[in-house]
Amino acid sequence: MLSARGACSGTIDDMNGEPDIAVPARALGDTARGLMASALLGHRQIPAGELARIAGVTASTASEHLHVLLAAGLVSVEHRGRGRFYRLASDDVARVVEALQVLAPRREVRSLVQATVSAELSAGRTCYDHLAGDLGLHVADLLVAAELASGLDVGATLTAPHPFPDNLVTQTLGLLPPLGRRPWIRGCLDWSGRRAHVAGQVGAQVLSTLEARGWMVRRPSTRAVVLTPAGGPGVAVPH
Repeated sequence: MLSARGACSGTIDDMNGEPDIAVPARALGDTARGLMASALLGHRQIPAGELARIAGVTASTASEHLHVLLAAGLVSVEHRGRGRFYRLASDDVARVVEALQVLAPRREVRSLVQATVSAELSAGRTCYDHLAGDLGLHVADLLVAAELASGLDVGATLTAPHPFPDNLVTQTLGLLPPLGRRPWIRGCLDWSGRRAHVAGQVGAQVLSTLEARGWMVRRPSTRAVVLTPAGGPGVAVPH
């Protein structure tokens, strides 16, 4: 109930104002921390020492940066013996980092290794627990053509058709009826393709299927993925 002063019942101290975007922005507003957050995309868990190497800083400096990311709620840490393994705190954080990559200028490529990694990431990569890059966009196009993702756009959430189809597309991509509260399909912004790829339950199911069937493998030390010879014709299913 509103009071005469326009406030809901309860004290002012109990109320929260608008989100303070400066907090996560400050946490990500450092080159080393940005590199660490980007490296953790794709549902990856990386030890502190490896994150220090990726960011090009000493172990003690990396510890300070990771403390900032932890305090801002952007990463979580798991202790395994004497090691500390970090990951992005949630799918929401991954979406923010991926969206920032759309706005960010591209880094200058200074070596053949960097050029190779950049090309592989654009061709196919993991974004939290789903596919991105050209491969992820190809899967999105397949689902749209099969009328399973009509209206796919960045930020859109789509429900499963009813009755749930049992056809070549759903069987090949390992799609199951929706379970739980997570969106069945959510349009996630792809920084390289600059349009929506498929996240949500379907995105996670497709990634799991391609790996389980040996159609796709992950590149070591990056979040790039590549199709195997068996996966090439397997993913290009008709609709």
